[in-house]
Amino acid sequence: MSATNISVSSSMKIKPQISCPHCWHEFPTDQILFISESPDLLGDPKLGDADQLRFLPYRFSVDRAAYDAHGVSCHKLACPNCHLQIPHPLLHMPSFFISIAGAPAVGKSYFFASMVWQLRKTMTRDFCMNFTDADPTLNQRIRDYEMRQFMGGYDPEVPVAIEKTDVQGDIYNNTLINGHLTSLAQPFSFTISPLPSYPFPKNANNVTQAICMYDNAGESFLPGADNAAQPVTRHLVTSDVILFLFDPTQDTRFKNACKTIVNDPQMNPALGGDVRRSKVNQSTVLTEIITRIKTQLYLTTQEKIKTPIIIVLTKFDAWHQLANFPHYKNPWQRAKNYPTSVYDVNYVNEYSQRLRTLLLDLIPDLVGTAEANAEKVTYIAVSATGTAPEVGLPDQDGKRPLLYRPASIKPVWVEVPFFHAQTLTGKYCVPVVTKS
Repeated sequence: MSATNISVSSSMKIKPQISCPHCWHEFPTDQILFISESPDLLGDPKLGDADQLRFLPYRFSVDRAAYDAHGVSCHKLACPNCHLQIPHPLLHMPSFFISIAGAPAVGKSYFFASMVWQLRKTMTRDFCMNFTDADPTLNQRIRDYEMRQFMGGYDPEVPVAIEKTDVQGDIYNNTLINGHLTSLAQPFSFTISPLPSYPFPKNANNVTQAICMYDNAGESFLPGADNAAQPVTRHLVTSDVILFLFDPTQDTRFKNACKTIVNDPQMNPALGGDVRRSKVNQSTVLTEIITRIKTQLYLTTQEKIKTPIIIVLTKFDAWHQLANFPHYKNPWQRAKNYPTSVYDVNYVNEYSQRLRTLLLDLIPDLVGTAEANAEKVTYIAVSATGTAPEVGLPDQDGKRPLLYRPASIKPVWVEVPFFHAQTLTGKYCVPVVTKS
């Protein structure tokens, strides 16, 4: 009996081959390892003494769980190459990989938390789909982000801040690859599946997906930060789409273009808040990302990458008056005679063209870098908070942090990059309207 006898709570068949979301090693499913659960089997040759032993099973229980060497039934799975845990849904669901990239301090963590929080609601309420964690334990960090940003602990009226994503810590995993200690990015995994109210049951298997998202520290995208010992952004090569976050509040050209003084400390430092700024040109970070992808794929300078790039312009609430087209209307509406909504691709593409025109006027190097190197480029403006931050009290260093009151946070369009990414790749999970 082989590991292909793993039980799954789905009518979908186990895939014959999968790709590890940690190290991107492709392997036949019958080579997948199980993670021992006996406390006496602590210690793994690749992960160290603190981790449970990984093993290839040969004995299974009646419910198809694997027995470890001490006869304890085991259910968790691991990659045979890096030994890191792989969520069950990746074995039997079509996978969709998304890389969230950008310079330091552009708001990736706030955006990521808002996007996931909104997708949990929007998918159920508007599309009759369930968006949930593939493994709550592996997604604990994003759960903490959501709780802090939207629930505020015990009191949503108390202003809070999400901590910066670090270049080390629980967002990365250390393991031995080919005998060398290697740091790998921790993927956040989710599943999308139809609810009983889904009106197209014959299409259920086609829209069911396992989603993997990557959220690195901005420093990981700087030149020289990715190497053989720390290939923490190699997911850029294997992802279906790249969300490149660009923060207009960090760009002098954007701020100078605002004709009036903005009542937002991110755009107006005179209001007293200490705003952390990136010391690099954000367009240069995009160039570095593209260079990494082309190097890994052995593409020439003239060749374009096929992976779609969505330029996500963050903190729209702070500069929307510059754009002169506030888009607070959701780009989906309820379909006639059906309990589900339909995503309007044309509506989003229209705004993409308007944003492109604005960027050509203010930051032409960003547009040039993206469109000269990628076959598909879309521009989408979002706000992870929908409101300006408050200036907090001075800390022990005398700095006044920027905080958000959870009760006041109302994200704008944060789900749109996710929905649009699927239209660019043809891996649809929601109904769409396109040009006839």
